[in-house]
Amino acid sequence: MPMDYANRARWHRSIVAKIFLVSFVCIHVPLIALLINFGTASQSDALTIGLVVLGATLVGTIACLVTMWWLTRPLRNLAMAISRYRTGGPFVEERLNKHGDDEIAVVTRAVCGMVGEISALAERIEGQPGLDPLTGLLNGSAAYGMQLGNLARQIGDRAEIVVAVFELEATNAPLVGHERETIDLTLVAVGDLVRQHFSPRPVAARMSDTTFVLLFPGDEPSAVSACCEAIRRAVAELEVGPLARGSLRVTFGLAIRRGNEAMADLLHQADMALFRAKDIRRTGLEVLQR
Repeated sequence: MPMDYANRARWHRSIVAKIFLVSFVCIHVPLIALLINFGTASQSDALTIGLVVLGATLVGTIACLVTMWWLTRPLRNLAMAISRYRTGGPFVEERLNKHGDDEIAVVTRAVCGMVGEISALAERIEGQPGLDPLTGLLNGSAAYGMQLGNLARQIGDRAEIVVAVFELEATNAPLVGHERETIDLTLVAVGDLVRQHFSPRPVAARMSDTTFVLLFPGDEPSAVSACCEAIRRAVAELEVGPLARGSLRVTFGLAIRRGNEAMADLLHQADMALFRAKDIRRTGLEVLQR
């Protein structure tokens, strides 16, 4: 089956390509060691050659094992998160690697989206309010459950619906490395800033530990940019406990509804834009181009 251009452009990011490259290099380590030995040693007896081959084989095997363990670590983390969720525990997204374009990252993002949709359906059935207890914003399940079709009819089919996802992080060290109380106070402060700058729009949610989502129904692009920029600047001015002014930053990813996409599809697109912005170390706004 022929691949399209996008697939050809991203083949080098595939986990299969990475595994092939590691295996190819590790398999040829003994040959490389032999060539180096023959090129540098004037005379080599059978024992020396045997030791060189044995040592190079051992090094190649260990390197291959360690690299394979590292490459498949996101898959093991995903398996543990799913197992914990199926036994009644919370589905913790913070330890999952949703960054990248390889198969494991794609499956991880898809699983996170499916879990969010399942939780939203369960909350609608049980009649729960769907609020995040820490920030007072909607939670991720409520965001996934938004019916964009009804919203589009209310604001007019020609008006654009924009979803903005932003991630909060510390500039000098991972935010999760701070005390839990500091993290909670920071999230509460960010929730207050979102309400301050996002009001009167109704849909703002905390998706996971440090990820938030904003829904702009019918806003002009300039209004969307101005609101996101105001939140970004306000977060940069925050001082919370040991976190001094300038220690916090947010990165935005935006997705525009151009057809009949569901909320989960737009969240996925905004996530992709966010990951791309982090790839190129941007802290402004990044819109997914399709």
